Parts: sequence; structure tokens; C-alpha cells
Amino acid sequence: MPDSTALSFVDALRLRADATLDACTRCGNCVKACPMVEPAGLDPKDATDIVDGVLDLLAGGPGTHAAERWAQVCTNSGKCIPACNDGVNPRFMVNMARIASKAKQGDVAVRRAANTYFNTMSRGTRVISRLQLPPDVLARINPPLRPAGDYGAAPDLVFYTGCNVIKTPHIALLVLEVLDALGVSYEVMGGNATCCGIQQFKQGDAKTAGRVGYNTIERLSRPGASKVISWCPSCQIQIGEVALPAYQESNGVMPFDLSPITEFFAERLEELRPLFVHPVSKRVALQERAALPRVMTAVKQVLSAIPGLEVITLDVPVVSTQVTHLAVLPKFKAELREREFQAAAEAGVTTFASIFHGCHRELVQFQPDVAFELVNFMELIGEAMGIHIPDLYKRLSMMRDIDAIVADTADLIATHGLDLETVRDVVARDMLS
Repeated sequence: MPDSTALSFVDALRLRADATLDACTRCGNCVKACPMVEPAGLDPKDATDIVDGVLDLLAGGPGTHAAERWAQVCTNSGKCIPACNDGVNPRFMVNMARIASKAKQGDVAVRRAANTYFNTMSRGTRVISRLQLPPDVLARINPPLRPAGDYGAAPDLVFYTGCNVIKTPHIALLVLEVLDALGVSYEVMGGNATCCGIQQFKQGDAKTAGRVGYNTIERLSRPGASKVISWCPSCQIQIGEVALPAYQESNGVMPFDLSPITEFFAERLEELRPLFVHPVSKRVALQERAALPRVMTAVKQVLSAIPGLEVITLDVPVVSTQVTHLAVLPKFKAELREREFQAAAEAGVTTFASIFHGCHRELVQFQPDVAFELVNFMELIGEAMGIHIPDLYKRLSMMRDIDAIVADTADLIATHGLDLETVRDVVARDMLS
């Protein structure tokens, strides 16, 4: 348990922000490397001034409009990180600038916005997952949290799903099938009870984000595994780059190693190869994202080991963490998707595969508009292993009609005791908007 007398999350962030202020030389390389600057209407020639404004925000000053705009459109792409030669993590710097900018609204307004944001996400996750799975299957990927003493012997690892992958449950279920085939012992943890805190962090509520993040770190530690593997890239960044370093600063310990599930698969590739018993004769392009480049490398390594499968790279911008982050610039998001589809068509792919769940939810609604299949990369791994778990989210979303979706899921709505008006509202907002 965290020490109640230890340095707080906010104080740990403050120390790190102060170190950033000392280390940054205001060269502007991070701004020049950012793929969101020009789409946001900012001029890379003003890079030094933009960084000056960001640092002013970190120091408690008013900042500048350009600095606040840059912080607003940050999608955590991480392209700024290798551009810095001064030991600064510009992704963290910009996130802290956004918190400082939102603080101008006042504590009450910030907390209210963060709470609304989180509750809306939680409601959508709860409803959409229950429209697809009966309780016993849902419990596999979203089991109830248990006290530390109830976990028994430490497993090989904890699979940390995050909150939102259960909206596309076939992805998480496929991960479990692969872990089972590898003979790995694991505990599954995720859902709203183990939120990473990014929902609050993005809205500027650092205090609540810290409480949520520290609680989740404690809960992920309960099974006693030294290794936690994450599915969600946002959780990987929020826990791995923000909460865990602060937790270590606060408590003097790093309770576990956190890394993405795809990297774990790549590490166990020689054990996976014999499991790929079914050739997959497909020409596959990936919908790559920039935030965790080693994930992209790992996915390509694993898919390239599947007999018959050819992975090709499209000449398109690679940006963002997930497509949901690009909602801050909807025109840019739509244009990027069209470029991806056009490049995939010109490359003659049979398959365009998402990496992450948020991207997959956005992608599959466009299946009627393209000649190639739209799947998640886990489906390709499953196909090679002879495992098929239907993409129920895709089937429902392609109905494009609330009444049809409600009728199709009537039994599950009754089984889970869902309120019909809530179902309609969530489907309209989260699946059909």
C-alpha cells in the first residue's frame, strides 16, 4: 500500500516538471518533430516561442495561445521524444502544460469536467460490452477485483486490459487464447476498477488522476506478479510514463515491470511459431500508430512469422496513440483515414489491420466502403492458430440502426438488466456517431 506520509502524486509531478524547466534549452526540436503542429494551424517556424510558452505554463505563468493550442492537440505521438537532445520527455512536458492550462478554469470546473468525461466513458464501456457477451464470458476479460489475499500463488504475469478493450471483446478473448496456448499463468485485471487515470489527466485533474493511478498500481500488484503486460497504449503511457515514475518517487519502490502485450508475444515468438499451423494467405497492411514504436515492430515480427502472410508498409503519416486522440482535429483525422484507405487499395492489400481497440472501433464502420477486409491484427494470429472468435462489435456497428441493434441484442439487454433508454443513448453516441 502507498505510504500516506510519502510524497504525493502531484508533488512528484511538480518535481519532474521543475527538472524539465531546468533541463530544457528551448531549442524547439520537439515542436518541429510534432505531426500535429501544422494540422493545428501552428507554424513550426515559431517552435522556440511555442516552447517558451509551454515552459511559462509549467512555471505557473499564463503561457501563450500557441502553447495552449499545442497542448490541446497533443495526441501523445511521442515523435517529440527522440527529437530532444537534452534529456527531456517532451510528451510529459506538453501533458503538464495542458494541466496547467486547464487549471485556469478553476478546481471545481476541472473536477466536474473530468468526472463527466470518466462517467461517460464508463457507461459506454459497461453497456457496449454487455450488448455482446453473456455474464460468464464477460467475466473472463473483466473479472471482479479481489483482495490481495485471494490471489494465491503469484502468476507469471498480470494481463492489464485497461477499460475500453472490452467494447471489442473478441480482441481481449483472442489474447487470452494465445496466453493459454503458450501455457502462461496469468490474472486478468482491468475495467473501471483499475483505470489508469488518463481520463482525469487529459481533463487537467491531476489530483484525481494520481489517486486513480496509485490505486490501480496497488491493485495490479495484488497477484504478486513481477510482470504486468498491457493492452491499451494509453494505459501503457499513463501508468508507465506518468503514474509509475511518480509512485516510485513517492514510495521508493517499482512494484512491477509494465510492457505492452505485443512485445511479450515478440519475446515468445519461437514458442508461437509452432502454433501457427494454418497458413494465412493474405497481403496485410497495418494501421500504424506512433506513440509506442516498439509495438509496431513487435506486431510486424509476429505477423511475419505466420506462413503465407505478407506484411507491407504504407506510405502514409504515422501519428497519434489511437484514432480517438485525433478527435481534437476531426478534419485531419478524416483526411488521414482516406489516405490510409487509398494507399491500401493502391497496394492491393487483402487486409487492413488495426493495432489498437479504439482504432478498430472507428475502422470497422467503413467496411462497406472498401474492397479489403478490416480486422484487428489479433484476428490474424487467431486465424493462424485455428482460433475464431467473432467480431460482434463490427457486426452490430455495421447495422447502422439503433432499433436493429436493440432488437438483435434484446436477450442480452434483459440478461444484464440494462435500461433501454440508456442502451439507445450509448449506441447512438458511441457506435453510430
